Order: sequence, then structure tokens, then C-alpha cells
Amino acid sequence: MRGLALSRRSFLTLVAGVPIWLALPGGLVFAATLRVRKLRHWSAPDHTRIVIELDAAGRFETRTYSEPDRVVIEIPNARADNFEIPVDDGLVRSLTVTTLGESVLVRVVLARAADFAAFPLAPNAASEQHRIVLDVRKRLTAAETSAQEREVESVRQSGDVVVAIDAGHGGNDPGCLGHQLVEKEVTLAVARRFAEALGGRPRLRPLLTRQRDYFVPLGQRQKIAQNYGATLFVSIHCNAAASPTARGSEVFFVSLQGAADKAAKELVDRENAADLVGGVAPQEVQTPLVDILVNLKQNDAMRKSERLGELMVRRLEQVPGSESRGLKQGPLAVLKSITCPSVLVELGFVTNKQDARQLADGAGQRRYAQQMAAAIDEYLSATG
Repeated sequence: MRGLALSRRSFLTLVAGVPIWLALPGGLVFAATLRVRKLRHWSAPDHTRIVIELDAAGRFETRTYSEPDRVVIEIPNARADNFEIPVDDGLVRSLTVTTLGESVLVRVVLARAADFAAFPLAPNAASEQHRIVLDVRKRLTAAETSAQEREVESVRQSGDVVVAIDAGHGGNDPGCLGHQLVEKEVTLAVARRFAEALGGRPRLRPLLTRQRDYFVPLGQRQKIAQNYGATLFVSIHCNAAASPTARGSEVFFVSLQGAADKAAKELVDRENAADLVGGVAPQEVQTPLVDILVNLKQNDAMRKSERLGELMVRRLEQVPGSESRGLKQGPLAVLKSITCPSVLVELGFVTNKQDARQLADGAGQRRYAQQMAAAIDEYLSATG
């Protein structure tokens, strides 16, 4: 049995790598104490998202109380430092974390009537931790609903050409990281400059699918564009690669078959995983359009999307110091149910030093935005 002997150090190393479990009466077994690592929140126009980061998977329960109205998440067999975070975004007043006995309580004090959905998220490539997500959604009054409907109808009846500008990622979905750049921040900065460039043109109305740093599910981005009767849809992203030499912009339009090459497939898979990274409540997950027959209107939109993509590629090639990887096609979820011409623009690689320098610079962001606006001008001029 000599070959099975373990030194004291080897034994301790082995034990340290094994999870500790607590055996309880009645045969129940639970993991040893969890640690709440961090609490974060993002405020969107229609909801507030709270993300509780844990060092391991854990159970939780939700309860609601009144006076004051609040949602409480209880995480058994857990511990955390006690603290309070003021939010005051018109929907959530504050967040409080308290350890009570063997449980951690996260109290979400509300400022108004709301609905909520809570669900767990497992670790992924972008977020290496277990999380509990709580989405607190505004319960609109009849007056607020009517005001929203009037706003949408006003835009649709204005006669303006509505260009939906979609800043990729956001909130607890950071997107690609590299050279101290975070994709969600770059895309929002460029989207704002793009909207500014379009806003100075007569009869053009830019529409941002997100205006700040918060998560928007892919399906919701499409709904925003469709509700306002968007004529065109442009989704803005940044790329990343294992090789630091990979660089350049590329433009995609939708395909229902698949991506043409390995690099394009990896990009499509990464962009389509946004809902998994950011997290969508199970009841809100939609069936992909890939299983639905494409009608003639969508076929026409695909042809027009290709033309818009060609113009985008040609214009982005004129950004000083940039390179182009051309026009490509792929089954991108954010484009699939859009029936207007739509493209996804990958501005450059955050993992490449030259591209990152352009993407981080305000003047560089403005050049990207101006060239994309010029492509919109060309497209609209050619199509009347």
C-alpha cells in the first residue's frame, strides 16, 4: 500500500480542494456558508436591475412587504458585511444588506408600485461568479401608459426617417475587454456621437435603444425599433481576438443559414450570447426567429441590409489609420426579427493596440460616427 500513502502537505492540499458540506438532521445536506461578494445596480427608464454576486451557487427566496413597500431576498447559509446603498432613481429608494442568523437579507425599498423577477445566473466567460439577479420593473399608471403611446405615435406620424442606434451590451454585460477598454462604454460613447451627427440632418431622427449603462435584452432592442417605426437599424459593437494583431472594422447583415468562416462564427456566437451574459428572466426568453419562415418583406429587408452594409464598409474604410475586414453575413439574434434594413458594425478590436487607441479617443469616436452618418446619407439618397 506504499503507493497510496499521502504526505501531510499533499493531504491538506487535497482536502482544501474539496467543498465542505454540512450534514443536517433528516438527511438534508447544504453547502457550507456562502459569501456575498458584491452588490451592484443599474437604472433603466423602465426598470432597475440589482445583481448580487456570490462566491458559489446558493438558494434564495423572495418575499414582499408593505409600509414601506419592499422586496426582500433571503439567502440561507450565507454571510456578508452589513451596508446600505442609496439608489433614489424614482423606482428604488435604497438597497440594504444584513446578516441575520445564518442568512443574508437583501432589502430593496421601493419608491412606487412595481413588479419583479428574480433568477440565478451561473458563471460565464464574461462574469466569473455566481449571481442572483433581481429586476424591479415599473408598474405604469394609466396616465404614464397613455403618455408613452402618445410619444410613440408622435414619432411615427412625424414623417421623419427614424434611425435606431443600438449601443451593444450594457449593465452587467460588459462585452469585450482589452487595453483598459470596456466594449459597453465605447459603444455607448460612439452611439451618442452617431446620434448627434444624425440629429443635425433635416428629417432624420436618431433613436437610441439604450441611453445609459444598463442591460437591454436582444429582443427588447428589436421591439424599441419596431415600436417607433424605425426605417434603419444600426447595432454598434467592438471586437476581440486572442491574437493582438487582429484589427479592423467589419460590418454584418443577417443570415438565417450560418456564418461563412470560423472567425465570423465565433463573433456571431459571442454576440448572440449577450442575453446569457446579461441575464434574461426565464419567462422573457423568446423563441429564436431561426425556426420561422422568412416572408417576402424580410427577404427584401435582407437585400437592402446588404446594400447598407456595403456603404458602411466603404465609409469606415475612410477613417484615418483604420483597416477594413469587409462585409460579412451571420445569424445575429439582434437583427433577426427586424424587418427594416439593419446592420451590425464591429468598429475595431479592443485587443489590438492601434484599434484601441482609436476607440478610446473622443476624436476617433467622432470620426467613426461621422462616417456611419455619411453612409446613412448615401443610402437614403440612393433609395429616395
